Amino acid sequence: MITAPSRTARIALLGTFGALLAAGLALVATGCTDTVAAPGIGSSAQTTDALAVLPADADVYGMTNLAEARDSQALSAALGGTGLGMVSGTGSEDFEEFMRLTGFDPNEDLDRVYVAAREGQPKRAAFVAYGRFDRERIEQYVSDQTDVTFEVSEIDGVPVYLTTSEDGERGGFALANDEMVLAGDEATLADMIRRLGTTAGPADAELQALFDRVAFPDGAWFVARGFDRAGLQVPDDAPPSAMAARAADGFVVSMNFEGDGIPVRAFLQTKPEASTDDVADVVRGGISAARIGMKDQPSALDVLDRVEVEAEGDGVRVEGYLTQAFLADAHATHRAGGR
Repeated sequence: MITAPSRTARIALLGTFGALLAAGLALVATGCTDTVAAPGIGSSAQTTDALAVLPADADVYGMTNLAEARDSQALSAALGGTGLGMVSGTGSEDFEEFMRLTGFDPNEDLDRVYVAAREGQPKRAAFVAYGRFDRERIEQYVSDQTDVTFEVSEIDGVPVYLTTSEDGERGGFALANDEMVLAGDEATLADMIRRLGTTAGPADAELQALFDRVAFPDGAWFVARGFDRAGLQVPDDAPPSAMAARAADGFVVSMNFEGDGIPVRAFLQTKPEASTDDVADVVRGGISAARIGMKDQPSALDVLDRVEVEAEGDGVRVEGYLTQAFLADAHATHRAGGR
């Protein structure tokens, strides 16, 4: 959630993007994943353009299709018709003023968000968002702010808005056009702007192999690579279930927003020395353990009963399905926790 998005357009946009990434990673943590051949991330114009400008050396890439999520009957029913709830302006007159003056409502006007991040450098995450942005009204809103200092400039003819945080970090956003916004730290943002209009993407052979495992290119997907390079450490005395993490070299998860629920498919790419059959057994064991821990939650048991796990090629495929009942229960638990 965004605590005070209306104070600046940067906080509104970047805060929304961060909330979306957190929501996507929360879905990844459900542990449901893939058993069929994946079509890859697709070749839509937005995906092509986004990957062309995002950093080529990132360890994690992701996309969430918010337009599809908004149209999902399953999500709508599970959330009680309250919408995705990406941004909460409850009790905030400033937030209402922000929407009125800019004509931008993050809950309705964001269609797709792409993210790229480097391990150990969370402040250098880069974002590309597609939607409906009235540049003139947003620019006017930013220029009228008196409690936040923005440095307004241009890079290759693209308006850029930068501000400095309390810890001295400089970042902001750029309005590429009325349908595309870029966001990140100052250096990353400048590099992204210079790549606008190019077609080269970050898909080296290592990354392309993971992109090819994306099952739902137009729903939501996240790809992580180079776990060893990222410094993932699993203690020797960790429980047996940690073997899957110790054996992993890359991970892919994708999901689709359907009328009755959300199919979730994933692929755990293992290291060459790892036994994919052993890793698959560990994953199955983890699912069995989860069933014991959720024995009093019928909707969760229904989801776990549908999970299929198979060793395939250089990794393990898993497939699951998040039912409308499970989504509704998860939303109720989330609200009861006050989060």
